[in-house]
Amino acid sequence: MQQFFVEALSAPYLSQDQWNQCKKVLRMRKGDQIRIVDNNGRGILAEFNNDDLTEIVEVESLEWKPKKRTLRLIASLIRSERLEWMIQKACECGVDEIVLYSADHGVVRDFGKRADRKLERLNLIAKEASEQSYRQHAIKVVNLIGKPEIKEYLSDLNVFADIGDQPHLLTVLTDEVSSVTAIVGPEGGFSLKERDYFKDIGFKEVSLGHNVLRAETASLYIANMLSAAEVI
Repeated sequence: MQQFFVEALSAPYLSQDQWNQCKKVLRMRKGDQIRIVDNNGRGILAEFNNDDLTEIVEVESLEWKPKKRTLRLIASLIRSERLEWMIQKACECGVDEIVLYSADHGVVRDFGKRADRKLERLNLIAKEASEQSYRQHAIKVVNLIGKPEIKEYLSDLNVFADIGDQPHLLTVLTDEVSSVTAIVGPEGGFSLKERDYFKDIGFKEVSLGHNVLRAETASLYIANMLSAAEVI
């Protein structure tokens, strides 16, 4: 069943693009149902009341189970295709916010002149992935930040992933933690200056296991570990 994010839970509900998707792409008709969620995270199960898909009636309210903790992912910038794939999968795996970071050793440091268009595309990918995975809110991708801005994104637990004999992520994830900020580095890893700065502002260095992971894989590993912790 298709889910759509809308401005408000009131007629006409769907935008023209959303209506076109239902009518011309999904070939919906009278009696078919969709999920509609507004900007405040309130949602309904709705049903089309005519074949033109111009009349929508509410069937019931949607409910989501409260999460034990939220995850903000500060992801170092990587090559475009891999970044887009990571954002899509991270939204499906439970990330609540994605902040892009320009790392010292990053092969890609910025978006250049097309920064606004690129960020718009990444947010569209995140929104569609959030719809596909029945998220209560459309996950936001925040524009590129540098080291000084990281301290504006602190949570109850703040970690950065690195290789070595560090405590595993799950060993520092206690029941008292209701929010997590995790920094994932680029393929080249973090610089010594970055490591020192992260520790100075309260981040703990953690391990993601014995294997060396790609940047996008590390992001999904963290998201999956926290998702698993929700049901354990």
